[in-house]
Amino acid sequence: SLADGAAVPVVAREIQLSYPQARIVRLYLVPFEAGTGRADARRFAVILADITKEKETTERIIEDEKTTSLLLLAAGVAHELGNPLNSLTIHLQLIERKLKKLKAARDAAALGESIEICQLEVKRLDGIIRNFLEAIRPQPPDLAETNVVDVLDEVLRFQARELDNRGIAVEAETAAGLPAILADRNQLKQVFFNVIKNALEAMGPGGKLKIKSRAGDESVFLMIGDSGTGIRQEDLVRLFQPYETTKPGGHGLGLMIVRRIMRSHGGTVGIDSKEGVGTVVTLQFPQKNRRVRLLQE
Repeated sequence: SLADGAAVPVVAREIQLSYPQARIVRLYLVPFEAGTGRADARRFAVILADITKEKETTERIIEDEKTTSLLLLAAGVAHELGNPLNSLTIHLQLIERKLKKLKAARDAAALGESIEICQLEVKRLDGIIRNFLEAIRPQPPDLAETNVVDVLDEVLRFQARELDNRGIAVEAETAAGLPAILADRNQLKQVFFNVIKNALEAMGPGGKLKIKSRAGDESVFLMIGDSGTGIRQEDLVRLFQPYETTKPGGHGLGLMIVRRIMRSHGGTVGIDSKEGVGTVVTLQFPQKNRRVRLLQE
């Protein structure tokens, strides 16, 4: 008790606040003597420290370590898959040569067609693995002055046929005279391709892909929205984790790669979604003259 003069320890607790904005604070309850000479006159000082950034940094480090481990594992598996594919290619070529020596032309032709199909499929799998390895290997961005909307338009032109085949309408409201950013054009295309691909897969025929852009005081914002099925709130927090996906047959690497590229550009990616309404992905880029140099992760 306070009256017996026993030492009272400092109490520390972490509290999560949700209003007016989400913050994490550490509360310290520090005992001190009131200076009256009375043994029971001890008082307490309440100290609040905002540790939101500290917590975010710690969680990010843990998350990056987990992601790196999983990517190394995935890269190893993909590399090992390349060995049997090479072997299959060689043996299919040997079978093809032997078939040409067969006298039964009809049987040889039928088998030749099957072998050709196998060779095409092996080639396709090899391409998937090479693209996968290129996508997950961290590459420092080759930064140059870039207009975000110009790059997005290029990606949309590339995907025009798929948009048309799916019956998807594009509604673009892009602000004129957006400030330039420093970006790697190819990596930016990869970001837009992944985001738009997810949007298309979330929508049925007749859907709408809505694109908006705006400039803030220090950033350029690009919003890409769809009229799809939306994402459950409990799934939103896991979207950027590798191998976490809401799509049947998905690998859960697309958004993780998007966030990695955005971070390497000094930007951020956020997702807002409502079931039955759709999803909006917000990409934030620092303006060219406002960009700060980030330490290597």
